[in-house]
Amino acid sequence: MRPTIRDVERLRLLLSELGAAGWTGALHIGGTPGGVLHLAGGRISYAETPATPGLGERLVASGRLSHRAWSSAAARRTARVLLRDGLIGRNELESRVAAAVADAVAEILRSGHGPVRLVAGERHWLGDFGLSGLRNRRGLTMTHTGCDSSPHGRRRMAHGDGAGLSPGRRRSEGATQR
Repeated sequence: MRPTIRDVERLRLLLSELGAAGWTGALHIGGTPGGVLHLAGGRISYAETPATPGLGERLVASGRLSHRAWSSAAARRTARVLLRDGLIGRNELESRVAAAVADAVAEILRSGHGPVRLVAGERHWLGDFGLSGLRNRRGLTMTHTGCDSSPHGRRRMAHGDGAGLSPGRRRSEGATQR
């Protein structure tokens, strides 16, 4: 069953409340496919669902990391291992985490009717690594949905590096000059 606008609105409201409260923990969402949203300080730090490949699957499938390297890092349960051992750079890791989270959140929102369970304090093994660093470095105003929902943010996302925007607009919206 496809979720109704009302179901999505309820989830959005719950995420807004958790975000405003600075809540840390996991939001387990039932349904098909269902999934888990991990929040740290009220922000989505990671999301996972059986419907989309996770970070490890993406890194291995792309050939960026060997299965062995990923398994070793995952066994030690920290993103810091990937960085410390020089297996991947911080910018690339942040970008790949953001992509995995965006895909997972989109699928979770399609989960439909299912139970929701909050587990306070439960964290994903990547920790608070992912989206907060990307948000702070790029100056985005990311919300509980992991998206910059401001009009300028939507334009930045639509244009990526500012292509199609006037030079003055590129500067004012933080896009790189060509």
